[in-house]
Amino acid sequence: MTTLVTPAAPGPGQGTPPGAAPSLRPGMLPGMIPPNAPAPRPRRSWGRRNAVWLVLLPIAIVAAAGASSFRVWAFWWPVGLHLEVDRVALGEPAHLAGEYYDAFGLDVPERAQTTVLREIDATVTSVEQVTELPAPSYGDPVPIPEGSVAYEVRVQFAAELQTDLSLCQITLVAEDGTRYGDSTTDVLGSSNRCSTPEAEGFVSEQPEWEVTSFVLADPGAEITQVRLGFGGPEYVTFELP
Repeated sequence: MTTLVTPAAPGPGQGTPPGAAPSLRPGMLPGMIPPNAPAPRPRRSWGRRNAVWLVLLPIAIVAAAGASSFRVWAFWWPVGLHLEVDRVALGEPAHLAGEYYDAFGLDVPERAQTTVLREIDATVTSVEQVTELPAPSYGDPVPIPEGSVAYEVRVQFAAELQTDLSLCQITLVAEDGTRYGDSTTDVLGSSNRCSTPEAEGFVSEQPEWEVTSFVLADPGAEITQVRLGFGGPEYVTFELP
């Protein structure tokens, strides 16, 4: 008669102690790798792991640069006089046409949040150096600063009633390209250089009118041009003899 004996489960204090390393297979020494153990997978290089991103990186850079340049154009292009639309001689009329966005409609409420076409005919009739400045409409007389000379520029305008005249710039340009009078405020403190002194708003109140604007320049500057614009980008040029 054969008796089967079932090994008893190890009780407390018997078998492999907790935390001890598992026992080796028969015939193996410490440090040996079992013959059927899976071979370790070779580690991929950084370039292989990021191959997809390396391919997409130039595309992302081009897209980012394009978006950035568009934002720069959108903010920079409408500001400043850098698009000449007409060029005439002193005493001849020039036609200035350009669109602008009226955000608030301060002078003409029905134009609020619309794109408006501004069209003006302008003629620079004279550009003369003066030895003193006239008294401003408000405040004390303004002396010509030491190291500067003053020019009186006379301009005749023709436009439809309620044509926007804000941001008017009357700029003198020297032979070397230096510009004088880019500010929308002139020497006498007028904030609307293309309006008559008695005008109440920033729009034309009559079909034809004349203004006088004063510009400071360097004594040795040879003035060759007058530029007229309304904040930009369009402007007209008047060539001086």
